[in-house]
Amino acid sequence: MKFACILITNLALASERRKNIELNNNQLVIFHEENKVKTVIENSLDSRTLLPKLTLKEASYKHPHAVFISADKIYYKQLLNSVADQLLLISPLIEINDQISSNRNCIYMSLSGLEKMYKTYKILEGHILKSIPKDLEVRIGVSNEKFTSHIAATIAPPNKTINIKKDSKEFLNDLSIDFLPINSTLKEKLYELGINTLGKAASLKPSHLQAQFGITGKVIWELANGIDKTNLKPYVKKFSVTENLVFERPISAMSILTAGIETIVNRAFLNPYISNRYVRLATLNINMTNNHTWSKTIVFKEPVKCTKKAIFAINTALNNTILSEEIEEISMTFSAISNESGKQQSMLKSVRSQDQLRETILQLSKRLRVKPPIYKIKEIEPWSRIPERRQALVDFEI
Repeated sequence: MKFACILITNLALASERRKNIELNNNQLVIFHEENKVKTVIENSLDSRTLLPKLTLKEASYKHPHAVFISADKIYYKQLLNSVADQLLLISPLIEINDQISSNRNCIYMSLSGLEKMYKTYKILEGHILKSIPKDLEVRIGVSNEKFTSHIAATIAPPNKTINIKKDSKEFLNDLSIDFLPINSTLKEKLYELGINTLGKAASLKPSHLQAQFGITGKVIWELANGIDKTNLKPYVKKFSVTENLVFERPISAMSILTAGIETIVNRAFLNPYISNRYVRLATLNINMTNNHTWSKTIVFKEPVKCTKKAIFAINTALNNTILSEEIEEISMTFSAISNESGKQQSMLKSVRSQDQLRETILQLSKRLRVKPPIYKIKEIEPWSRIPERRQALVDFEI
């Protein structure tokens, strides 16, 4: 299978300049906080796709005249999802990788069957570049493996494509181990062992690497040899309705915030896509002064289709919330929108109880963002003399 990796190296920078056009001529450094350590994820002063790990303190000393901005990851992911929605019009099978950093904001695309539609990869490349906004810096890599296509995109010039036609192992031979998707501690250990290129890692026996690094050692050996058996995890377009409100001046009173929320909720439920349909999920995003953001996801106990119930649930979720700074803008996104416009309960009590259980599990899955570990007992061989064969635990189908 042929893969294309579409790498966006300035996602955070472009997003911040979209939000504030006054930053267009400024030198920007985007940082985020992880494990109480603030590190740089994008830097307009450094065009390399593999940025060295740089703390905020080191960056402020190195670039004293730059503008330092805290990362708004929610906004960045929204922009990346909008790009993915456009690419779905070219290929029905794509995977989005939204680890917000300069060399991880990428979208993988399956090229199987597209050669019959576009005849040449040059024509396909043109369609991909046209579907992506001009302010985003894109690099494209094409290969038979996901890992190799990502490396090809990483070393490609801006708005250009590298198509790997030779053997993947030969292409990777002289490249640094810094391209491996492993943590910095393992990379340092590889350097200490004198393994500084993928070719050296590939020349070793897999058992030697496994002895040092366990299961990760086998992954290192396979990737260094151009072996990547992972498939694409299909991206599904999420239908949602978003409304926002910008205040004339920063506010701090909760009464004004509540009134603003009521305004955007009323506006959202007037949208034809959401009108007379049930909504299960609402995400409130608040932009505060000094580029700080705050977000909260509200899972409705029961799906709502009217503004009154939605506003009550959102206000209840915000009780006792204290924000550290003044609020400049709020936005609300409604998702997990059902196709039903009404509900009809069964006359049978047993069926109603099953429906209630199914609804509760669905609510739990939305709250946890994963399939809840809930099972039911099903008879397999009730006549068996072995107790373990009579019944089995199976997933409760929603």
